[in-house]
Amino acid sequence: MKKSIPLILLISFIFLWMGYEIGVPAPAPGDGPRSASVDNPGGVAGPPLPGRIREVTAYNVGVRRQTDDRPCLGATGANLCRLVARGLKVCAANFVAPETILQIEGYGECVVLDRMSRRFAHRVDIAMSKDEAGRAVEFGLQRRHVGVKAVRP
Repeated sequence: MKKSIPLILLISFIFLWMGYEIGVPAPAPGDGPRSASVDNPGGVAGPPLPGRIREVTAYNVGVRRQTDDRPCLGATGANLCRLVARGLKVCAANFVAPETILQIEGYGECVVLDRMSRRFAHRVDIAMSKDEAGRAVEFGLQRRHVGVKAVRP
C-alpha cells in the first residue's frame, strides 16, 4: 500500500506536467477550434491547433475599474483602445509571450498584448471596447478550446 502512493503521485505529476486536466471532458466532435463559427464558416481550415480547454472571459479597455490607472495602455505599451476601435482582436494572457496569436474556439484569433492578475495564470481575457460593457458581461466566463497559432520570434 505504501509503495502505491508514490506511484500515484508520480502519475498525477506527469499528467499535470503534460497539460492534461483531469476531470475536464474533451470537446465533442465538431466542438473543436475548427468547427463552423462566425470566423470559420466552413469549419474546414486544417487540423485543430494543439491547445487545451481554458477559462475565457472578456473585459473593456478604457474602463479603469476593469484595468488600472492607465486603462488604454496594455502591458506591451500598445494603445489597446485604438487597436480595438480599429477592429483588431486583442486579448490578455499570462501563459504565453506577448504578441503571441491565440486561436479561441468560436471567437477566432486574438493577439496577446496585455497581461492579467497572476491569480489568473491560465485564463484568457478578450478585450472589448469601452461601449461594449453589456457584451462583456453577457460573455461572462466560458470554457473554450484555446490553441497557440503563432509566436513572435
